[in-house]
Amino acid sequence: RPVGGVVPPATASAFSPSISALYVESQIRASDIAITAGVRYDAFSPGGDLDNRTLQARSSINPRIAVSTVLSGATFVASVGRFSQPPDLQFLVDAAFDDTTRTGRFRQGNPDLGFEQSTQFEMSARVRLREAVSLRVNLFNKRLDGLVSSSPINVNPDSSVFINADIGNVVGGEVILERERRHGWGMRMAAVLQRAEATVTDAFELRRLTDIDPVSGDTIRAARSQWPLDYDRRLAFTATVDGELPARSGPSLLGVRPFARLTGAAVWRYASGLPYTRTNITGDSLIGEINGSRLPSQFTIDLLVRRPLQFGQFGGSLYLDARNVMDRRNQLAVRRETGTPNATDVTINTMAEAAYTANPQAIPYESPRYRRAADLNSDGLLSGRSELLPLYQAAARDFAQPLFVYGPPRLIRFGMEVLF
Repeated sequence: RPVGGVVPPATASAFSPSISALYVESQIRASDIAITAGVRYDAFSPGGDLDNRTLQARSSINPRIAVSTVLSGATFVASVGRFSQPPDLQFLVDAAFDDTTRTGRFRQGNPDLGFEQSTQFEMSARVRLREAVSLRVNLFNKRLDGLVSSSPINVNPDSSVFINADIGNVVGGEVILERERRHGWGMRMAAVLQRAEATVTDAFELRRLTDIDPVSGDTIRAARSQWPLDYDRRLAFTATVDGELPARSGPSLLGVRPFARLTGAAVWRYASGLPYTRTNITGDSLIGEINGSRLPSQFTIDLLVRRPLQFGQFGGSLYLDARNVMDRRNQLAVRRETGTPNATDVTINTMAEAAYTANPQAIPYESPRYRRAADLNSDGLLSGRSELLPLYQAAARDFAQPLFVYGPPRLIRFGMEVLF
């Protein structure tokens, strides 16, 4: 619609935010006990103004303390700390989202947002199982507070403003088994198991939080449910093995030992799928719970083989680098309305019908859009539903083709390095 009346002119946001921090730390040792204490000062200024009033800067003081000691041959560390980070800068300014000509949805920014904060508790123990072999176990719990969420401006839920209201919790553990490189080889295995959840406040939350008991007439406030965060990867595992052959290993060929000082490494990565939210085809209604679906798991195996060389005074090497050796199709995304990479026939037909309805004009032979295979009666003119709709269906399939849905395929590189 043209600007004027209820349609406001275009606007722009101007702001110059600034972020600063200062950290001071001190350490005290007494026998086998070491205490490390510190404090971090964080400051954030949105650098904008609202109603001709310059917004005030926010500041936060975050203390941290850690205690480490030796118990029965194991090193034990416990720490607790407070952390603060400024909100994402995009939440400070106004923005329109979705198809504004269809819904008119508008998101109001809030230059007066405060810090998102967390309190982190962590305990770790490291023990040397045998010579060159160590095991580390780490447990952590992060309590999130003041996460940015949305709140309705008035009774119209399509208009909302950002506030610091949501809370969350991240709990998990990490296990690391490591063997230092001895006798030409070493390895490291690390596994992380965690659960990351938080509340999700939205424009409709005020209607969910309050209810009336039909018997007693009392006001009931339902418990706030927590949902998986976008980075809630429940399990991640990484294993690395590397080795190097001695300088005199392998057979000699014309005075050269091709396998001498040959180095190699292999990395295996596995990760469970990240969560996502199912929606309908238009994207404005949820299907199921928030982040109630998960992508498939992913794993890759990478290999690297390197043979050092000497070019006079210069060094170098020949190498073979193979990524995703098993050529695994790691799925990174899905269509939210189907939960699969491909669109359904219903989606394809809906897109084709909409395109045909908007452009039912015939296509003459002289047009670059003419296709001989679609001309069923061979009259040099593509017209009617029977000839045009299959073209729109084919175009819809091309448009809905899953691109950038899968991770990189197998990649093998062979090259040479020269170090100057």
